[in-house]
Amino acid sequence: MIKDENYVSIQGWMINSLKLKGNELIIYALIYGFTQDGEQWFEGSRQYLAEWCNSTKRGVQKNLKTLVEKGYLIK
Repeated sequence: MIKDENYVSIQGWMINSLKLKGNELIIYALIYGFTQDGEQWFEGSRQYLAEWCNSTKRGVQKNLKTLVEKGYLIK
């Protein structure tokens, strides 16, 4: 469940350099927020990501696949 005080940080380079938008942008920003130190792995669920995107787990899975194919995420 997403609490009222939870937030995600979208950085300009995610839009300008990576050309991300929509749910791909939200998913990438969420995962990046947990892993930006290069030491940690994102261990959240597809359901968690779906709640942030107001989407379905199936939709999130498609977005994750695309982000991996683009080389932006490592599975």
